Amino acid sequence: MDSPNYRISLQGVNSTITALERFAPDLKKALDKDIKRSLSKIVTDAKQLIPSDIHPSGWARENKSAGLIGPLAQNKSRGGFVNFDVSKARAGIKTVSPSSKSTNSGFRNSYGVVQRDKAGAIFETAGRGSKASRARTRASRSTNPTASQDFIQAIEKYYGVLPTSKQLGNDKGRALIKSVDDNKKNAQRAIFAAIKDAENKAQARMDANLSKREE
Repeated sequence: MDSPNYRISLQGVNSTITALERFAPDLKKALDKDIKRSLSKIVTDAKQLIPSDIHPSGWARENKSAGLIGPLAQNKSRGGFVNFDVSKARAGIKTVSPSSKSTNSGFRNSYGVVQRDKAGAIFETAGRGSKASRARTRASRSTNPTASQDFIQAIEKYYGVLPTSKQLGNDKGRALIKSVDDNKKNAQRAIFAAIKDAENKAQARMDANLSKREE
């Protein structure tokens, strides 16, 4: 499944970022650090929203002191289903920065935060989707014919129901995307400010070099 992600589209700055990477890599490196700092609040809050008391059967072992419910330990799985590990789900939330290097999906040209852990991604969006996708989910290969429904219902009971893709707000999530909703405006302002600062420094450097040539 696709990793949940938060990507900021910044109109008119792609050329700036590309120029910095080619002609002022030190400024690009400093810019990446500044923006990573701007996104840190999103990352921190998102990690805190991933619970340690996951309830669906198969994602945790019953432990009265910890309040966990389910027949399996966190590092175990049944029937090939992805297992859940709180530390890995939290560690899977990472920042990404623009790069001129090509990837499988083309050139990466936006700053953002992504969830790399598969189980973390399942927790983020379980139950979200169209009626058709939910129907496919119900066609479980488990010995329990309602396993998928039971799984999603347990997630929704304890951690909230997400809208289907046909409804307004289909970009909602339980951790990363919720954190984005709470922090997006501040992050965007900080990113624009960091890019503007990098532009000014690059321009000052070019002006200084031009002055030297004219002497």
